[in-house]
Amino acid sequence: MDTMILPGQTVFARWDDGYYYPAVIDELLEEDIIKITFLDGCPGFASKEQIVELQEALQIMQLQGNFKNQGLYFKGRLNTQEPMTMYYNDGDIEQIELKQLRGARPGEPVVWKQAAALAVAGAVVGLAIYGIRKAMKKSKNNRETCCNDKTL
Repeated sequence: MDTMILPGQTVFARWDDGYYYPAVIDELLEEDIIKITFLDGCPGFASKEQIVELQEALQIMQLQGNFKNQGLYFKGRLNTQEPMTMYYNDGDIEQIELKQLRGARPGEPVVWKQAAALAVAGAVVGLAIYGIRKAMKKSKNNRETCCNDKTL
């Protein structure tokens, strides 16, 4: 990033999931570290490479809106004139606040943590069911052998 970053400035900062969320610069720390507070109140730290100025973010990023502020993000086109309006790709339209946006730089990878968590949970449940079935089958086989044994 070639421009100057100043405390109090609103920017988009990269979060752990790879998406950029609106944040305010709190303090410029040593070298490349910037203390920030995301607009949802979560504090954090970012490097200069993880910061995009607000106007640049609104122009270049693929934006998603937190639909009805319920935690689900959907792609759309943003009209930045007040009041900001999000035109979602599925045809829904809503007035939206800056804190309801997230963005991705074109070509940068993002991680959808919810999907990864569900995949891991599904794998664990699948393994547990497999283990239970295997144990039940073994128990059934032992019971049948024992019960069919005429020497009892």
